[in-house]
Amino acid sequence: MKFNNRNGRSTLMAIAGVYVLYLAYELLKSLIDGEETTMSPAIHILSIVFLALAGIGVLVYAFILWKNAKKDEEADRMEEEEKNTKN
Repeated sequence: MKFNNRNGRSTLMAIAGVYVLYLAYELLKSLIDGEETTMSPAIHILSIVFLALAGIGVLVYAFILWKNAKKDEEADRMEEEEKNTKN
């Protein structure tokens, strides 16, 4: 059975996606609370939208990687069982 690196990779990507969503949340919270920033309100809103979309995109990609890794593991397991039954 070969080692499948995609499980670890998808986990790290999911963590990164959650962190990016957290950054978007913090920016949104600061906008709602009316905290002073050096950004104009338009840039602030665009940053929130960009970070939210990027975070969701990374999470979706991580899920797809995880799903494909599970399929590959199952295919490898079936292939190995087939080899063992032939011998």
